[in-house]
Amino acid sequence: MILYNHSRIHNIAFGLNSINMKFSSSTITGLVAILLSGANADNTPNLCTDGIKDLIKIKPSEASGLVPPNITVGGFEYNGDAEHFVMGTTTSKHKNRVLVYLPGTTDRPELSSCLLKSVAATLPYPTIGLSYAYLSSGDKFRNGKCQLVGEEDGLPAQVDCLTQQHKDAIDGGTYGNTHFKEGKPFWDSVDPSNSITARLGFLLKHLDETIPNSGWDRLYDNDINPSFPTPKWGRLEFMGHSQGAGHAAYLGQTQNIQGAIMVSGPQDQCIGCPVNTSFWIDEDYTSKKYTAFASGVEPLVGVMQDNWNRMTDAGATTWTRTSPKGVGFAIDRDIDGKELAPCDGPLLTYIIPASTSTCGGKEHCSTAIDDSVPFIEKSNGSRKYLYENSVWPSIARVNKRCGR
Repeated sequence: MILYNHSRIHNIAFGLNSINMKFSSSTITGLVAILLSGANADNTPNLCTDGIKDLIKIKPSEASGLVPPNITVGGFEYNGDAEHFVMGTTTSKHKNRVLVYLPGTTDRPELSSCLLKSVAATLPYPTIGLSYAYLSSGDKFRNGKCQLVGEEDGLPAQVDCLTQQHKDAIDGGTYGNTHFKEGKPFWDSVDPSNSITARLGFLLKHLDETIPNSGWDRLYDNDINPSFPTPKWGRLEFMGHSQGAGHAAYLGQTQNIQGAIMVSGPQDQCIGCPVNTSFWIDEDYTSKKYTAFASGVEPLVGVMQDNWNRMTDAGATTWTRTSPKGVGFAIDRDIDGKELAPCDGPLLTYIIPASTSTCGGKEHCSTAIDDSVPFIEKSNGSRKYLYENSVWPSIARVNKRCGR
């Protein structure tokens, strides 16, 4: 069995004996140290935070006045109040839009600090790494739980399950907490005031109040929901990794966002369903501006490619089916020596993940998580992360020009 949760702690949480992997003595020592350190699993290093210009870190509780609960995944606890990253408050040329990055299961913005640094330096408007209440079950596991719903309640219920997971995270909901596998909820409920919508709304208002006359007031609305500010979706782009990529794609289908950048996702799959079964990914899209990037050898890349094809069939993109393009060595050209063209189709990398990776699914993490991203290192210890010059900037920068 291959696990897709990102932190190395999950290899322990779900059973090391079930994973076909080899560990060095130093890795084993590290794993033992984790086990002895207690239940808190926030142990993966961030590597580029110090190099991000005008970075502001804000805890969700600071923005909302509400202290969110921690998130437990596989018996290990993660900080529910991990900091948002806000970049570009002083360096951006304008603030009439914002890119919002959604991390994956067990992750927080600082673990993608190299990606965020690269993207923020590329865009003329601010970038936000949003700390949110990700669903407490990884993508593959949620697919399996939805399959269980289908076996018990029929195909329409399975299809609905694949939709409800995104609604729980984006709007708040109790679907996951009212459906069970072996007596345990599918995933924790998300209070509406702790949803992606609310956390982003609270953050935008907080930025408006603490950095007045800077344009943040144009990005949220106080009059739609009496409980929390609501983001103005039409001024926002979303970028997500893993679980976050699925939420970004779903937002692009349901809201008139400026576009979505999908990194190693979406991984939604209707397991065991008849070949022509449709689920949310096949429906009409409100936004039609997408770029995508993944490892060509990560375990669920076939699921992603099927989803990208489904999105194309639904009119969400102008890609052709089976159109992914290799990024070569990711310096500045694709595998054929041409400039990267993310609007023409998804980008795939076949570069080996960094040897420093602590992630169970190294290839999956290597597209966005700091310690797994491949790099070139000089004798003085300085590093160049391979995707920072061309791949990450291209999928973020040209996204707005893609589609119809």
